[in-house]
Amino acid sequence: MTQTNRRWTWMVYMAGDNGKVFEQLQGGKQLIAPMEEQGYQDIREMEAVGSTDEVAILVQFDTLSDRDHTYRIYIRPQGEQRVVENISEQNMGDPGSLRDFIVWGIENYPAQYYAVILWNHGTGWKEDDIYAFARNRGFRLGASDDEVRSLSRNTQLSSAFFLSSILEVMQLEDGESRAIAFDDSSLDFLDNTKLQQAFRQAEEQTGQKVSLIGMDACLMSMVEVAYQLRANANYMVGSQEVEPLSGWPYTAILGGLTRDAGMTPEALATLIVQEYGRYYEEDSRGSLPQITQSATNLMVVEKLVEAVGRLASVLRQLLAEKDFYLEKALSYAKRQVVRFKDKDCVDLYDFMKLIRDEYVGDSTELTTVLDEVMDLITPEMEPRLVVANVTSGLRFSRVKGLSIYAPYKRYSPFYDRSDFASCGWGKLVRGW
Repeated sequence: MTQTNRRWTWMVYMAGDNGKVFEQLQGGKQLIAPMEEQGYQDIREMEAVGSTDEVAILVQFDTLSDRDHTYRIYIRPQGEQRVVENISEQNMGDPGSLRDFIVWGIENYPAQYYAVILWNHGTGWKEDDIYAFARNRGFRLGASDDEVRSLSRNTQLSSAFFLSSILEVMQLEDGESRAIAFDDSSLDFLDNTKLQQAFRQAEEQTGQKVSLIGMDACLMSMVEVAYQLRANANYMVGSQEVEPLSGWPYTAILGGLTRDAGMTPEALATLIVQEYGRYYEEDSRGSLPQITQSATNLMVVEKLVEAVGRLASVLRQLLAEKDFYLEKALSYAKRQVVRFKDKDCVDLYDFMKLIRDEYVGDSTELTTVLDEVMDLITPEMEPRLVVANVTSGLRFSRVKGLSIYAPYKRYSPFYDRSDFASCGWGKLVRGW
C-alpha cells in the first residue's frame, strides 16, 4: 500500500483532436471522424460516479476546437465541480505526452494500482501513416510551415508510406483509422513502439508499473499489441472488432470499481469486459449488437508467442515440402476464418481450429502445436491468458478474445517492425 488509502488511480488519455477538414483541389476531406463531443459525453459519464478516497479518476483531454490548450482533469467526488488544469497544446501522438500524463497521475495521485486507458480511434498493430498523405499531397493543413516541417523531419514513415492503406482509409465512412491516439492538429499518432516507449519511460521515472492498459478504441485486442506491451503492464483490455462510437460505459465500470475498490487488476479487467457486454446488450433494442471485448493477461503472452513461433516454423517447413493436405487446410481456413472490419485481422483461436479440423495429413508435430496454441487461449488453462471475453452477434460466436494478422490481400511492410513478427509469423504470412 502507498502512504494514502487510495487503491486505484484511473487515467484516461483522451485524444479528441480529430475531425479536421483537410482542403484539397477536390474539396475538403476528413481523414478521421470527429471525437470531441463523445469525449465530453464520456467525461460526463465519469462525473456521474466521481472520485472517492480510494479511487482517483483523471483525464487528459485534447480537443480540435481549442488549439491553445490541452486539459488535465481531476474528476472530483460526485456533485463537486471538476478540477481542470490548462496545459500547453499537446501532440497526443507524441509518446512524451503520454509519458508525462502517466507520471503526473502517479506523482499527484499515488495509489496501489494504476489503470491507463487509451481513448481514440484504433487499428491494432497497424502503423500506416495516414498523415503522410496530408503532408505530401499539398493539403492546406491549418498549421504553420514550421509546425509542418518539424513533423515531416522527424519520421521515416513518410518515406515508407503504404499507399494502399491510405486509399482504404479515405474510403471509410464509419470513423475507423490506423494505430491509436491520432492528433489531427499535430499530424501524428501513437504507434505500438511509441506506446511501449511511453510506458517504459513513465515506469523508469516513477518506479511504478501500470497494472492495466485499456484500449477504448477499435481493433486493439491483438496478439501483436499484447506482445508489444508485455513488459509495460499486467493486463490489457480491448476489442477485436471496431467499437461503437459511444465506446466504454464509464459510469457502469467506475461505479463497480468505486463500490469495490479493493478489487485486483484481473478483477477490474474482467469488470470492464462484463460491463461493456452488458451495456450493449441492454442498448441493442432487440437486435444483437456486433461487439467484442476481452482482457488479456500480459504475463502469459510470451508463452503464447513461443508456441505461435513453433507453429510458424512447422507450417513453413510443410509448405516448403508441398504438403497437399496442409495447403488445402490452410486455404480453407483463410476463407472461413472470422475476419473483422479490418479483414487482415482474424480470430487466432478460430484460425487454429479451422486448420486443425481440416488437416488430414500425417504431421503429428503440426497437430500437437496447433493444440498447444488453442489450449493456451481456452479459459480452462491456468494461468489464464484470456481472463475475460464477451461477444455478441452470430458472426462472433467463435471468437475467443485475441486476433492475429493474416493478410487478406497483400502483406504490409510495416508488419516487420512489430516485435511479434520476428517470432516467425511475419515470414510465414509474407509468403502465403
